[in-house]
Amino acid sequence: MLERKVDLPPARDNPLVQTMLLWMYAALLILSTKWVTQWDLDVGLVFFFTLLLPFFVMLKWPNQPAVLYIGLMVMLIGKWIYALTTDPLFGPDARGYFRQVTFYPQLDDFIRYATEHITTNWLNSSAYPVFGLMYMPFYKFLDLADPLVIITFNSFLLVLCCNMTYRLNDRFFSYELSEAGKRTYNAVMIIGLLASPALMYMSSVFGKDITCAFLGLLCTQLLLNRRYILFIIVLFYTTMLRDYSIVYILSFYFLFRRNFKAALLMLIGALGVVFWKVGPTGLLNSFMLTVFLFISPNPFKAFNWDMEFVMRTAEAVYMMISFGLSMIVFLRHKETRSFFAMCLILLFTFGCTLVLVGFVTVTERNLEYGVGTIGDNMVRKKVPVVPILYMMNAYTLAWLFRPKAVHSKKGEACHPRKGQISSLQRISEPAYGAVLDRSEASAQELVARDRSAAGAPGARNALLHAQTVDSEMRR
Repeated sequence: MLERKVDLPPARDNPLVQTMLLWMYAALLILSTKWVTQWDLDVGLVFFFTLLLPFFVMLKWPNQPAVLYIGLMVMLIGKWIYALTTDPLFGPDARGYFRQVTFYPQLDDFIRYATEHITTNWLNSSAYPVFGLMYMPFYKFLDLADPLVIITFNSFLLVLCCNMTYRLNDRFFSYELSEAGKRTYNAVMIIGLLASPALMYMSSVFGKDITCAFLGLLCTQLLLNRRYILFIIVLFYTTMLRDYSIVYILSFYFLFRRNFKAALLMLIGALGVVFWKVGPTGLLNSFMLTVFLFISPNPFKAFNWDMEFVMRTAEAVYMMISFGLSMIVFLRHKETRSFFAMCLILLFTFGCTLVLVGFVTVTERNLEYGVGTIGDNMVRKKVPVVPILYMMNAYTLAWLFRPKAVHSKKGEACHPRKGQISSLQRISEPAYGAVLDRSEASAQELVARDRSAAGAPGARNALLHAQTVDSEMRR
């Protein structure tokens, strides 16, 4: 009896198996962290980041081990520095979030409060119970009440943010790049996001900003994959957490879909709302805030170079230089202009949104609004669009350091991906063609020799000899 052999794909190529393994390992990671942190918090944090390494490797990344190793090591060192030097309860919102951990002894008590609050207020709900739905189960499961534990939660989301940004680019990025440029683009983007001081800092404090960035990328992924029901559910929660989240979600969507007209219409609408609500001052502040997305914290202020801000300020200088290089690439290579124009339009739209947020904050406090007034901590509110900044940076460097067409010793053009054009043509010829080429070359040598020795008659004899050789070879 014959049996049909069924070839199953290996586990590493099966998306379902990969997803199951990731979920299983994530559960093991949380359980192990719970057991160790209850014994000693500091040891538990070290243990968590040690176990995070295999989870990081299990995710889908490009085949560039050195890039992943450098990015991850820089992130871990940065997280260690911020854990030692930064107070996770850095502001009133952070203290309000953490207060819920100690105020509600059981998770059930908090769930009842959050459910009642959300069903009563819906989109006007406070961020405290809405964000609590994310971190409170984590805290209550670990059975800990230390603000430093938020580092583990936010760091896990940070790794997912970096990975989701790469996977979205890997599948949907369609702007002009060579194969070598694509590798450079992935390398700069991954290292940049993992090593970003802004992301490392915001994932080391008790805030919702990393969660907002993660949910924004998740909504973009669901929308691009046309999973509309899940998209609406996640969007509803994301909007309750940050009411203008639809702006950066659509920004990512338009960027990957290359829908320039829709992005431009969104910008025109944002400028119209700013002019209507704030006036010409708001338009000027929108432009200034768009520039501020690149150079914040302001490196021209001396106190931003204190130890607490130095790494983030150095990142602002790097982004300022990168922006200047982007303008050079924009002017030199017309193929890049569609990408840079799209990014600037989306960032300008986000700047208009932040101006409206700052204006509402200032007017609610009965303060004066003028040119240069921000009204809120925009350094942390730019976190959801940091991936766009590093995509621009990566695209710029990919074009600046793209490999040039090299030439062989014979002067033949050589493409970095396709090799020598003439070599490819020779390879594509039939096998007997190479033999004929050699015979013809030998005949030509005989012709030249006979010409020099016997003149034209000898040349005719040589040609007849070459034809004889050629006909014999063909037979």
